[in-house]
Amino acid sequence: MTLQKNIKKLVCLQIIPSMGVGGVETGVRNIAEYLTKKKIKNFILCESSHKNLESDNLDIVYLKNLNFKNLFHQKKIKIFLKNLINQKKINLVHISSRAPAFFLINFLKRMDVKIVTSVHNKYNSENFIKSWYNSHLLRGDHIIFNSHFVQNSYKNLLATSLKSTVISRGIDTNYFRSKKPLNNLKNYLFIPSRISSWKGHDLLINYYLQLPKKYKENFMLLFISSHTSKEEIKIDKIVKKNDLMNKIKFIKPTLDIKKIYETSFLVINMSIRPEGFGRTVSESLSMSCPVIAPNMGGTREQLNSFNSRLLFDINSFRSFFKALEYAINNHKEISSNARNYVVKNYSSELMCKNTLEIYKNLIN
Repeated sequence: MTLQKNIKKLVCLQIIPSMGVGGVETGVRNIAEYLTKKKIKNFILCESSHKNLESDNLDIVYLKNLNFKNLFHQKKIKIFLKNLINQKKINLVHISSRAPAFFLINFLKRMDVKIVTSVHNKYNSENFIKSWYNSHLLRGDHIIFNSHFVQNSYKNLLATSLKSTVISRGIDTNYFRSKKPLNNLKNYLFIPSRISSWKGHDLLINYYLQLPKKYKENFMLLFISSHTSKEEIKIDKIVKKNDLMNKIKFIKPTLDIKKIYETSFLVINMSIRPEGFGRTVSESLSMSCPVIAPNMGGTREQLNSFNSRLLFDINSFRSFFKALEYAINNHKEISSNARNYVVKNYSSELMCKNTLEIYKNLIN
């Protein structure tokens, strides 16, 4: 009886600059829908949202010109936020982005609300000002890190009085579920990220060129590209220079990445620097699609307890090929175990449940 009473007391506000289609925004949406399902009043404060993220289950409060870096807008935001908290009787605020944390955390501390912050990556702190800016995400009443890698990155900055918890970013395992049999797969080695300087597309091409002949004959690379950015054009030139037009297929950016996972033989994460959490690793495994990834950061945590032989040294072709060869030769076995592993460890349901526990403990 007491537990139910405590749950009803919670009124939550999540703050994020905009509700796009990225991993952080999806997590905010998942938490909001979970709270609504539990009949817990909650709101999202943002400037705008993608139409695909709008839902009858979301109570989104829009504030135009939500520019935290503009002094005039800051004052306007604080007045609006104070009124919103008082009118809706909000007693917990969850911030999932650095800008609102930097400009609002001290203001919120003067109000009668508990503050939760989420840290999603090891942010660059090459100078004092940058470190100071980033540190505001560590000033909530409770800090949620999406991996032990990220948590350990901030160990020296965390005040001993603050509580922190690792809650891995969850995915919708009901959505990321394959309905196609394994024998319907195409010969794609898919890298599920837009082309950028650190996602490793150029390195993957380099490694692909070094593969034994039979692998190049049987498999082709699949990239997402609009052929407009500087990095995308750079990759186009590399493809033409190496006469790989028939070995690398390009598809336009899409929201329905599920269909691509469903027909790909293997997913490759090639990030050249550590990721806080590899969302595409969980998505592909949930679709029963094997994935290989660099042995560092959050992706190491995700795969190490599933199958460490799927990890490789990003700077070693030999290590990459060993993981690739293993994944190809053991495809059926890996596929059969992958989904259950994600459902058990990385579902959005589990993420939301653990987050709600933190909320409840804070307000009581």
